[in-house]
Amino acid sequence: MNNRNVKAIVFDLDGTLYEETHHFEYYAAQVAKRLRKEDQHRFWEDYRAVLSGRHPLRIGSVYDAGEDLILFLQNGFVGEAYRWNGEKLGAAEVKTIYPGQVKIDLDRLFSIGDLWWVPSSIGRHYGLTNEETYAAFLETRKWMMGPEFEMKGVSGLAETLQKLKNNIVLILMTNSPEPDSEAILHKLKLADAFHHKIFQAGKPIKTASHLQMIRDRYHIQYEEMISIGDNLENDILPARRLGCRTIFIDVYRLAKHGDADVIVASMSECVPVLRRFL
Repeated sequence: MNNRNVKAIVFDLDGTLYEETHHFEYYAAQVAKRLRKEDQHRFWEDYRAVLSGRHPLRIGSVYDAGEDLILFLQNGFVGEAYRWNGEKLGAAEVKTIYPGQVKIDLDRLFSIGDLWWVPSSIGRHYGLTNEETYAAFLETRKWMMGPEFEMKGVSGLAETLQKLKNNIVLILMTNSPEPDSEAILHKLKLADAFHHKIFQAGKPIKTASHLQMIRDRYHIQYEEMISIGDNLENDILPARRLGCRTIFIDVYRLAKHGDADVIVASMSECVPVLRRFL
């Protein structure tokens, strides 16, 4: 990546600025307890199966809560579709259900870009509403604000961002609410690292509009912006379509060659990349 002419860097929060993962188990428990007793055991069986790669639902897939189908997209079109039990739909049936491109809408169609979407998708399969899984999410975020959720932070990240802030506009853009996000930023010593913060961003639906706002507000061009995140659909692909440069935190090894300008496995690996812009 050309290190010159970088005027703004947009960061995702969860899965990007910290590397802790034990909150996913807590979130799964909050979803499970909202299910009927007879479905809770099946929920945990499915959750463990997804984590071990023994379930058709996986990171990189899309869950259609309306049809209760697991989809794999190619340029927005459904290439393959599976029932919850793993049965693959025939091409004709797929074409009948999905004759054109499908759009992620955060209500019926979920992009399983990270582990946040696994418990919620399983919960929806077993009958929970979007409101119920979101309530479980908020309960988890409240727990993450408290002292029980310990965070170590990424070595060298806070210091690097403070130095970058002198010459580059740093922006946080997260789908999470403001109170818990700010609490997490304080734990990470990143509360003052950003010039501007966008909470409940509605990615990927609103990613492009937020990037346009950043471009106009700071009078820069898309090619002078870098988007950094761990979710291809939310943080990387919309930014690339606009002409932004991208760094993909590829925790789950989803990326293909060319999906992002730089691909790293963690923020720890990304810190040396960021230091090139100092």
